[in-house]
Amino acid sequence: MKSHFLRVLGIAIVLALAPVSLVAQTTQGILFGEWKLNVAKSNFGDGPKLMAMTLKVTSDTADLIQFEVSQTAGNGFSVTYSYKGAADGKEYPITGSSSVYSYTQEAGVVHETQKDSDGTVTKGDFTVSGNGKIGTWDYTITNPDGSVVKQKLIFERVG
Repeated sequence: MKSHFLRVLGIAIVLALAPVSLVAQTTQGILFGEWKLNVAKSNFGDGPKLMAMTLKVTSDTADLIQFEVSQTAGNGFSVTYSYKGAADGKEYPITGSSSVYSYTQEAGVVHETQKDSDGTVTKGDFTVSGNGKIGTWDYTITNPDGSVVKQKLIFERVG
C-alpha cells in the first residue's frame, strides 16, 4: 500500500512539474526583442563606423537563436542579413552574407564569434543592464593582417 501511495505521489509530482519544465525550455534569453544601436554612445575604435543598426531577435533559447539585422555603414551602404542556429558553439551561415556565426550562452552573457570570408574573426560578449533596457556588445575584431580593433556597441531595447 505504501509503495502504491509513493508511486501515485511520484506521478503527481511529475505531472505538476511538467508545465514548469516546458516553460523553462521556451523562456527567451537576454537577446530577445528589438534593439536599436545608439551610435552616439557607441565606440567603434579604429573599426568600421555605423550610421544605424536595428537587431530584431525573434528567438533566444539554447535550441534556437534567430534574428534579423538591418544596418547602414558610415559610407551610407545599407545591408540586411539574418541568422538561425542553436546556441551550441557550432558555426551556422548568415543569410545575406558570406560570414558564419556561432553562439554560446551562460547566465547573463551571450558569446558570439563571427568569421568572415576574408579571414577576419570577431568575438563579442552581449550583456544587458539591470533594468533590461540597454544592451552592450563588447567586440574584439582580429583582422587578417593580425591587427586588432576593440569596439563597444550600445543598443537600446525598443520592443
